[in-house]
Amino acid sequence: MSKPTIEILPLKMGFLRAASEPLHVLVRLVAPAQPTELTATPRAPLDLAIVIDRSGSMNGQPLNAAIESAVRIVQGLRADDRISIVTFDTEIDVVQALAVITDRAELEKRLRSIVSGGSTALFAGWEEGVKQLAPFVKKERIARVILLSDGQANHGLLDESEIFSHVTKAAGAGITTSTIGLGHGFNESLMVGMAKAGEGASNFGQTADDLDEAFEEQFAILSNAFLRQVKVSVQGGSDIQVRLVGEILEEGLARSRKLGTLPWGSALAAVVEVKIGPNAKADSIFAVNFEALTKEGEVVKFGPQVLGLPEVDLAAFSILPADVNVAAAVSEAVIAEKLEAIEARARAGDIKAAKALLDEILTRTDLTAWAKQKVEYLRQLLEDDAVMFLKESRYGRTRMSRSIKAQLMSNYSASADDLLDSLQGSKEASYVAKKTADGRNSRRQAPGTPPPTNPGATGTPTPPTPPQA
Repeated sequence: MSKPTIEILPLKMGFLRAASEPLHVLVRLVAPAQPTELTATPRAPLDLAIVIDRSGSMNGQPLNAAIESAVRIVQGLRADDRISIVTFDTEIDVVQALAVITDRAELEKRLRSIVSGGSTALFAGWEEGVKQLAPFVKKERIARVILLSDGQANHGLLDESEIFSHVTKAAGAGITTSTIGLGHGFNESLMVGMAKAGEGASNFGQTADDLDEAFEEQFAILSNAFLRQVKVSVQGGSDIQVRLVGEILEEGLARSRKLGTLPWGSALAAVVEVKIGPNAKADSIFAVNFEALTKEGEVVKFGPQVLGLPEVDLAAFSILPADVNVAAAVSEAVIAEKLEAIEARARAGDIKAAKALLDEILTRTDLTAWAKQKVEYLRQLLEDDAVMFLKESRYGRTRMSRSIKAQLMSNYSASADDLLDSLQGSKEASYVAKKTADGRNSRRQAPGTPPPTNPGATGTPTPPTPPQA
């Protein structure tokens, strides 16, 4: 198979021993461009299990959005794709067993006949979706459960860690999981956690229009997968401490992290924080390893690759140029951690402290344009709707620390002033769009303008805005 490339990109090409501030480094696994013969080959056929929550709490717009999204997926299927439709409340029903759809109008009719009622046996509904796919998993096909729910599980298995364990096991067997949060009060912790464990995408919205981009993203990644279950790990050298930046409350001093699926011609990245002690060796600051599965399920490993940097004194370090791309990645990863701490304050009811911490972020001089826009939006949302703030923050910081980018070039010719600029205007393509409001279609939001917090509001569509980072 074609091999990916490991990139280790330090913020500056030198280090201070026993410095008060840590060194930050961007590590990336870069996939090769897709071979010409594969570019001309249609994507692998899909086996999808669409699992729809029809419980009482989904009544109204959430259920309507789930049904309309499922209808649009059905309408977009190829002749060799297969789909299953599962609905759940207290009971589980298989509306459509896994099959190629020959009568789309009839399946659409059955979808539109779904009505709400009952409790939420979320795990059992997801489990039935897996059962629909399990007998038919093949390496040449893509198997995925797509769960559409308000995530308010109250019947059957409820323990999140146990649910995540089952979802991880299914992903290991070739059945990945994506989740779509619907409504105003859905459980973002459960829904994001399931997608993370299941190597899928996590998105949310209020209408089917809001979800269109989410499905476009995940199907683009699925269709262009080069490696899956990518995992990064870092190990510090002698007298050196390292950790991955991005999710401190969930992962603590993480030295390994799942990064998900790597598409052709793109890269998965992580930011590493390095604290260098007085007895550290300059030629082996830390090592990075990547592990993944091929599309055929074979375990592959890449690395170790070791970072070595010249030691410099304070005067030399102060004038070393910094890589603008690395600076942007570091800034967003650090902010993702800060947002996680702010969410914890807001969830505990300490809104005043949460607002103060958001204001503190806005004083930073290293904010990318998109991050500044996002934090300003979150600050206003916290004033208007603390429940939706938690969701927008949770999904936004996930995109800050886990975006899938096209290849970028390191640039050490940037001036110090360039560090204050964002990557606005960058020509990089991205499989994961960065939006001011994650829960709304980009055509329904304008930069710096908070969308309505009323879940029933539709707003006026606006043209798509250029990428901000």
